[in-house]
Amino acid sequence: MEIVQKERWQHCVEEMEMNDKLFRTILKRYEAVIEDANYKIEIICEQNLVIPEHIDITGEIDKLLQIIAEAEDKLSVMRKYYGGNKADKAIL
Repeated sequence: MEIVQKERWQHCVEEMEMNDKLFRTILKRYEAVIEDANYKIEIICEQNLVIPEHIDITGEIDKLLQIIAEAEDKLSVMRKYYGGNKADKAIL
C-alpha cells in the first residue's frame, strides 16, 4: 500500500508546475534561513557568545546545523522537482 502511495505522489510531483516568482520566493526563504543560522553560528564562535538560557553551546550549534540541513534539503528538492520548470518557461 505504501509503495502505491509513493508512486502516486511521485507522479503528482512530476506533473506539478510552479510559476517563476513563487519558485524564487521559496528559494529565497530557504536561503535566508541558512544565512540566519550561519550568522548565529559565526557569532557564537567568534564572540564566544553564551546565551544565558542556552548554556549548552554545542547543543545550540547542533540545533542550528539541523536547521541548515533541513533548509538545504528543501532547496535540493525544490531544484530537483521544480528547477526544470523554471528553465523550460524561460525558453518559451
